[in-house]
Amino acid sequence: MLILQSLDVLPGESGARLDRFLRDRFPGVPSRSVRFAIEGGTVRVGGVAFSKGRILREGETVTVASLAEGKDWLPVPSDLPGASVAYEDPHVAVLSKPHDAHTESQRPLEAGTLAGYLRRLHPEVAEIAPVPGLTLLTRLDFATSGAVPAALTTQAWTYLRHEREMGGIRKRYLCLVEGDVPEATPIDYAIDSGGGGTVRVRKDSADPDPCRWTWIEPVEGVGAGRTLIRATISRGKRHQIRAHLAAAGHPIVGDRRYAAVPPDGPGKTRLMLHAEEVTFRHPATGETLRVVCPPGPGFTEHYLNET
Repeated sequence: MLILQSLDVLPGESGARLDRFLRDRFPGVPSRSVRFAIEGGTVRVGGVAFSKGRILREGETVTVASLAEGKDWLPVPSDLPGASVAYEDPHVAVLSKPHDAHTESQRPLEAGTLAGYLRRLHPEVAEIAPVPGLTLLTRLDFATSGAVPAALTTQAWTYLRHEREMGGIRKRYLCLVEGDVPEATPIDYAIDSGGGGTVRVRKDSADPDPCRWTWIEPVEGVGAGRTLIRATISRGKRHQIRAHLAAAGHPIVGDRRYAAVPPDGPGKTRLMLHAEEVTFRHPATGETLRVVCPPGPGFTEHYLNET
């Protein structure tokens, strides 16, 4: 971590944006560190915090209270209450993530993430992929629980990344949604996931790639105008299942971003979305590996009591 830097803007730097100025002055520092520092108010111009687009002038002074180096983004090896290993062999592991936990680091030196749990169990993965997510092959939202596969060797990491890009890692989720879902159907709406916290669903436009669709099927009606369903994706975008279901008129119970949190019952204390199964070709044998992570009692007690 770089601490307390005071930088004078030189003649050749006049007219530069604040973020570009810092990236040029600290070329070895990740861009996300510059963004994090500016948004967190630890970068000031003349003692005042500004946005990344602030144009600098010759003679101004830029102070940086702290700036994370690349190694600072590595997740801190730590235990994670509620996390477990659903499957493991010398090549690959599938971890079970609890709800309300980050998959990977969102800030420097962050502990309590699934990636930090993986690093505690397998320190060597930080050498394979020295990034916030290490060798985790899928991401789950903070509020979502369930299965996340991870490569444990360089060869497995290379192989499974290619499988992921080709839509070869299939993920099935259990969801409690509002409304009646009478039959299996695909949701093919195109998603614009660039920028902002909420993705935009284009209901008037179908995504041409079926790997970007969300395939849903009802499991059972659970009363109170809700349905327990399964949703399957293979090349998911950020918030895909949540946004697709909300756009289709079946928001997930307890979704604070795309729906409303009920005052009591299922969804009051957690998002009712769980990644219950992941399927992919084993990196060493090429055979299909299917791993199931059953939902915990915080999920099942709710919908089972509704039947």
